[in-house]
Amino acid sequence: MKNSIKIILFVIACTITLIGCSGDHNTSGEDVPIQHLQPSFKVDVNDLNELVGDADYVFVGYIDELVGTVYKNPVIIETENGPKEVLDPYTEYSVTVIDNIKGNLKKDVPIPMQKTGGLSKDESMYLLYENDELPEVGEHYILVAHAQPDGSLLISGPNSSIVLDIQSQGESVVSQGYQDYKEAYKNEIKTDRERFTSKYEE
Repeated sequence: MKNSIKIILFVIACTITLIGCSGDHNTSGEDVPIQHLQPSFKVDVNDLNELVGDADYVFVGYIDELVGTVYKNPVIIETENGPKEVLDPYTEYSVTVIDNIKGNLKKDVPIPMQKTGGLSKDESMYLLYENDELPEVGEHYILVAHAQPDGSLLISGPNSSIVLDIQSQGESVVSQGYQDYKEAYKNEIKTDRERFTSKYEE
C-alpha cells in the first residue's frame, strides 16, 4: 500500500503544486480541502472476507488521542517552479483495544497505531484514499490492522476504520458492524503474503 500512495502522489503532483501556490488555502481544521486518492489494492477492500483475511488484526478500538502526523517515502518531483519534495502522510493515534475479533492485542491500555493518510506536509490539504476517512477522537471503531516489520500497527484503506454506534451489554459488544466483521473472520479468505507480529500482543 505504501507503493500505491506514492504512485498516486506522482499523478496528483500538479494539483498539489497548484493548490500549494495559490496562497489562498485555509489550514485551520475542517476548512482544509481533501484530496482523494484512487489506488488499486491487492484484495477487494469491499469484500469483508478478503479484507479480514488479509489483515493481521481486527478489533474494536476506542480512539483516545490524535498524536500527530509523520511523513514517509520522500519523492522529489519536477514542477514548473522547480523540484518539490512530496511525502506520504500517516496520522498517528493512541487507541485502546476493547475487544479482539482477530488476533490478540493488549486490551484496556492505550497503544499506538498509524492510519495511512492525513494532513499534507505543507498543510494545504488532507490526502486520503477514496471512500476512506480519518478516525475521530472519542469514538469506537472496528479497526483492521496490518503488523509492520518493526511490530507497529498500520490501518490503511477503505473499510479499515469503521465507526461504531456501540452499546455494551456486560462483556458483549452490540453492533451490526461488529457482527459483520465477526462473521467475516469466520469466513475469511486468507492471502499469501509475508506477515509480522505486533509488539502489542498480549
